[in-house]
Amino acid sequence: MLALSFEPISELPSWVVATIFGIPFIGGLLFYAYKTRHARSWRKGIFPNSLKPTDDNFLEAYLALGAKLILINYAESKGKTTYLNNYFNRYFRFSNYNFGDSLLFSLKYPIQTASVTDWLKLHYKDESSRSQVVYFLTGLTLVTGSINKRELAFLMEINSQLELEPENLKQIIAIYASYSQRNESTTKNGKEKTINNVDFDILGVAQNATHEEIKKAYRTLVKIHHPDNFAKHSEYQQKLASEKFIKIQGAYERLMKK
Repeated sequence: MLALSFEPISELPSWVVATIFGIPFIGGLLFYAYKTRHARSWRKGIFPNSLKPTDDNFLEAYLALGAKLILINYAESKGKTTYLNNYFNRYFRFSNYNFGDSLLFSLKYPIQTASVTDWLKLHYKDESSRSQVVYFLTGLTLVTGSINKRELAFLMEINSQLELEPENLKQIIAIYASYSQRNESTTKNGKEKTINNVDFDILGVAQNATHEEIKKAYRTLVKIHHPDNFAKHSEYQQKLASEKFIKIQGAYERLMKK
C-alpha cells in the first residue's frame, strides 16, 4: 500500500513551505473575493457599474428597480410579484436566473436607484430603450389599478434619472390607460367606442390639436419608438417596442379619422 510521506517537505526551508501552502490559500481567498464582489456591492445598495450588458444583468437591473417599487406599497405586493414573474418569463425567456432568490435579495437589500439608472444609461444609449424601463415600471405599478403619490414620485424619479422628458411618463401612463378603457368601452356586439382623450395623451398633444400638430407629434414618436430601431436589440426589447408602437399607431389613426 502506498504511504504518503511529508518528510522531504520538513527538510525544506520554512519560507519555501509557507510559499507552497500559502499561495493556493491566498489565491483561493482572492478568487472568492473576486466572485463575491458584486454581491458585496449589492448589499450596500449599489448596482455594480462593471457588470456587462447581458440579458441576465439587464434582468437584474429591472428586478432591482421593481423590488424598490414593490417596497413602496408592500401590502399589495402579491399581484406585483406575479406580474414580475410573468413579465420576465415572457421577455427574458433565455435568461438564467432564480426569480425567487433574486427578488428576495433585492427586497432585503434595496438598491440605490441612481446606481441602476447610471448603468442603464451606460448601455442604453438611445431614448427609446431607456423609455422601456419606465414602461415596465409603470405596468408594475398599475397592477393594483391605480398609482398612489409615492409610486408616481418614484416613476418620475426614474424617468428623470434616465434623462427622459416628463412627457414620456405621461404618454406611457396614457398607453396603459388605453388598455383599461378599451376593455371597459367594449359594447355587447364586441365593437369598441373611440376614446379620444386617452389617444391625445398617448401622442402628447392637446385635445384641440390640429391634424398637422397630430402628424408632427406622431412623426416624432415614430422616430423614437418604431420597432425598426430595435432590429439589433434583444428579443425582449423588440417585443416591447412592437407592443408600444401598436398603441401609438392606433391612437394616431383614430385621431386622424375624427
